[in-house]
Amino acid sequence: MNFFKKSLVATAAAAMCLTGASVASAAPAGDWPWPASAEAPCRHAAPPVDNGGALIILWVCDGGWHGQITNGQAGDTVWVESAAGTEYGHRVIPQGANQIDSAEVGQWGGPWRACGRHGGSTRCTGRA
Repeated sequence: MNFFKKSLVATAAAAMCLTGASVASAAPAGDWPWPASAEAPCRHAAPPVDNGGALIILWVCDGGWHGQITNGQAGDTVWVESAAGTEYGHRVIPQGANQIDSAEVGQWGGPWRACGRHGGSTRCTGRA
């Protein structure tokens, strides 16, 4: 790979990290647990939950926890909830997108769960 291609790949990876873009793809529930990989150093912390076609996922990474909603629609929301029931990191799927990650919370306050609202229904993962 030449220098330009390597620089382009590194720039794209940095942009994904800075914007919170996800590198994960939704796998069938039968493939649980989904392991971490070099491309996606985060791992699923609890089995994903289907919410009317949208998938709610709880991730644990080196820096903390975050939720993700995939296969959603504009206006759907995702957040994480602490053991005390406090909600953190609400994010709304913008127009033209179908997924978004919640803000990441630190390592303390768990067990955490990810919650998402899609089509008027709210569902949450198990706590981890």
